[in-house]
Amino acid sequence: MSGFEAQAGIYDSVALVQAEVAARLAARLDGSPRRILEIGCGTGLLSAHLAQRFPGAKLVLTDLAPAMLAQAQARLGAGANYLVMDGQWPDAALGQFDLIASSLVFQWFDDLPGALARLKDMLAPGGVLQFATLGRESFAEWRQAHEELGLVCGLRDYVGAEEFPWPPGLEGRIAAEMIEERHADGRAFVRGMKMLGAAQSPVRHRPLGAGRFRVLLDRFSGGFTARYQILFGTAWRP
Repeated sequence: MSGFEAQAGIYDSVALVQAEVAARLAARLDGSPRRILEIGCGTGLLSAHLAQRFPGAKLVLTDLAPAMLAQAQARLGAGANYLVMDGQWPDAALGQFDLIASSLVFQWFDDLPGALARLKDMLAPGGVLQFATLGRESFAEWRQAHEELGLVCGLRDYVGAEEFPWPPGLEGRIAAEMIEERHADGRAFVRGMKMLGAAQSPVRHRPLGAGRFRVLLDRFSGGFTARYQILFGTAWRP
């Protein structure tokens, strides 16, 4: 069971940054898409914006975690189609879409260039892919503390805006914004990540022992501001 599957019931109570990112991404959407595909809809934070902004569009909402998808369905009801699907391997049989949208999902992909290439093929003529994902500068202070203490950070490495892996046949642009979230201390930050289901380390990462973890947390005993670098991307087939 993935972390997101296990935490679906409490996700919205702690997903303040995720809700803010969904709202900012929704504000960037335009046009009049008739068919919309959302990759990794989660509990429906972005989905609700899509339904409100494009009431006449056909929504296909997908997520790898059935429990998250159930939360989205509870939020939106019968106004959309729901499908358990791995966004890295989208089902081409779904056809083509005028808008493919995704919020804070791409940073979890193991093969982002390949996934983008597959999504590109599902864009209708004139269609647009719009997304938000974590950028390289996210959680810089947390990473720096690990480095100064000689510890290996369990966070994934996120892509930078300047080297975003656009696949052949897909052109795009990136705009970066920073969002801050204050925590009482480092332990509160870690607890929040776990409650989101987002505390997933790279394969073969060995968690810190209790002693080293306490030393790390002591660095943030006076409070910790987590800084999320959000990459907002827009892409199209030329």
